[in-house]
Amino acid sequence: MILDPTKPPPDPLAAVTHRDPYRYYRELARQQPFHRDAMLMLWVAAGPAEVAAVLSHPACRVRPPGQPVPPPLAQSPAGTLFARLIRMNDGQRHAPLKAVLQRQLATLDGDDVRAAASASARLLPVTDDHAATANRWASALPVIAIARLLGFTATDDDVTASRIAAQIGSFAAAMSPLAGPAEINAGIDAAASLQTLPLRADTPWAKALCAEARAAGVDDDAIAANLLGLMVQGCEATAGLIGNTLLWLAGDAAGAEDPSTTVAKVLRSDPPIHNTRRFMAEDALVCGVPLRRGDGILVLLAAAAASELEVENVSANTPTLAKRGERAGTFGHGAHRCPGDAVAAALAEASVSALLARGIEPAALARAYRYRPSLNARIPHFL
Repeated sequence: MILDPTKPPPDPLAAVTHRDPYRYYRELARQQPFHRDAMLMLWVAAGPAEVAAVLSHPACRVRPPGQPVPPPLAQSPAGTLFARLIRMNDGQRHAPLKAVLQRQLATLDGDDVRAAASASARLLPVTDDHAATANRWASALPVIAIARLLGFTATDDDVTASRIAAQIGSFAAAMSPLAGPAEINAGIDAAASLQTLPLRADTPWAKALCAEARAAGVDDDAIAANLLGLMVQGCEATAGLIGNTLLWLAGDAAGAEDPSTTVAKVLRSDPPIHNTRRFMAEDALVCGVPLRRGDGILVLLAAAAASELEVENVSANTPTLAKRGERAGTFGHGAHRCPGDAVAAALAEASVSALLARGIEPAALARAYRYRPSLNARIPHFL
């Protein structure tokens, strides 16, 4: 369905791919910071305080009770891979690896990340179709760069790199609620292949990560699965950040002189991930409302960020997330806050710089684009 960009989106899920959803988000955060959407059959957290409360509530989990894996992926290689991902699980079993990844990601130097992206860019061609080039690079380059940092064989040659980037994309697509039978089957096949990838762990960072994880009692299958998980996040969230930065530069060409500042602006003003979900593991009060076990909550990260940004612009004295030194919006909050924010920003900076250096013009891309069908990720597709 193509939405009229002059009208507000009909609901929070449609807002993700609306041309300008931010006034709608701000009004929702002000007027209905925590409410029940009867049409979506979900509770909705939109206000900054409400979003933070849900994401930090011990009864709010990332998967519905009794459904650790999406039913279409159950009893398949994709289900096996999904079940090992720490960002898709709660509980103490995954805590050691989560702590290791948080510590190790914090040690990654931004210059090393940018260098990996620049080196990986040599594996991707630039064609006369600049829209297709930008689309491919936005999805593939972060995956290949992360693979290079991790020591996977994706960095050996352009054929291997492209194949693995495509497989990561297929697995990511299969996890979407919008996936049809063809996408699910492709994702299952991709997951089976991905789980056979050799991890050389010959980069200093990969060696340190694997050694610390093994010392914490984490088995190699869980380590490998979650390194693939980092690549999946690069395929989606970072692709959206790259695309949205290119659109931003179409209206602010001077921003190309300072990619890091531009990416930071986009993260706050047009983030790639607009929402996430939580499910009640037990009856509990959330934001002062009694919720029942199994209730679903749509957590509007982008609405909270838009509200915070509005408050910051109006009042210089209000202690917003940004003023407290925290990342607003897209990287979440609480136990499942994404620890890869600096890595994603560095990858986006390097990817955009590499595209600009190869003659890709943001203004030309912005003349014709849409957003990929998605219920949570805002990823431009240039036409």
